Amino acid sequence: MAVINSINIETFRGISNLKLDNLAEINILTGDNNSGKTSILEILQSLEEPDSFKIWRTLLRRGTFINRGLSYYEGFYDLFNINDEKKIIKYNVQSEEKNIKVVITADKSEEEVRIKPETEFFKESYSQLFEDGQMEFDRVEILSKLDLKLYINENKKDEMVLYENQIQISNENQELDNELKRNIVYISPIRHAEGGLFLNNVLDNPDLYEEMLDILKEYDDGIISINYDSKNERGMNRGVYKILSRSSQKALPLNVYGDGMKKAILLMSAVIKAKNGILLLDEFETAIHTSAMDKTFRWILQTCKKLNVQVFLTSHSKEAIDKILKCAPEMRKDMAVYTLSKVNEKSVARRLSGDKAIEVQDHMGLELR
Repeated sequence: MAVINSINIETFRGISNLKLDNLAEINILTGDNNSGKTSILEILQSLEEPDSFKIWRTLLRRGTFINRGLSYYEGFYDLFNINDEKKIIKYNVQSEEKNIKVVITADKSEEEVRIKPETEFFKESYSQLFEDGQMEFDRVEILSKLDLKLYINENKKDEMVLYENQIQISNENQELDNELKRNIVYISPIRHAEGGLFLNNVLDNPDLYEEMLDILKEYDDGIISINYDSKNERGMNRGVYKILSRSSQKALPLNVYGDGMKKAILLMSAVIKAKNGILLLDEFETAIHTSAMDKTFRWILQTCKKLNVQVFLTSHSKEAIDKILKCAPEMRKDMAVYTLSKVNEKSVARRLSGDKAIEVQDHMGLELR
């Protein structure tokens, strides 16, 4: 695993001149709202394919934003600091093997564009207006335009032009640098509710599968197995994962279980998926009941160590941070807690080792958050 040693974010969203040095194997990010925790995870996720705008499309904080009437133009524009006249993203990541400096620029202008119903970029945005007769079928509009360029270590790697109301991006065949790619797995606070899991990775690892089942007894003490049912009983185009438990007469689809079970399976399967890579867990404690935290978190940390996974977690919860710090005492030497804050419009971080964080919290009565 190529461990990331430091991150220097000069400007990204609301972050300005933030440095995280001496990163550990397990890094806990905490702090007030809007202090930059999720933004740091986004920077790290971009390292999956840092030389392409393709990865940045997945980082737009809109979920299904296109379906809500918001365009790629708006999504990308929000990546830049709203207060800066010159739109630029700049960050530097130092790992054991290389130093990667990323710069993204955006030049905003206006351009006359001919809008037609069949124009792919705008078809969905304007289709209802065309149908209702509120817009002519062939017209010229003056649209805002973003000219984006992406540089790695001062070499231009990608570029893209976006117009306001653009909801599609062509799938260009860009040649990427395989040496820059990393295995990075990001889990959002609501991912478990969306149904995305990595169970195929689990089922390919029998020993870890058995360990997982033991942990999941915290959520269903009668659990026997998790299997993929390829039968199309509900008319869907794909099968479903089912849990066989002594508490029911037949295997039940995972989606009938509570959020705690779903989140635990998601987190544990993500650990296995992230083997020899980086795992990013945003508000990692969401949906996990406090009674199951110790055993679940211990397995996650110990398995990350076993599989060479560097971990970055964010949390607001004092209790969840305390559980992470204390669930596996032998791993405190591999932990660091970063408390983020803003001072005079600058982003700052206080770093504490795992042992020091416990001392500060338990014996000095100070807040880590």
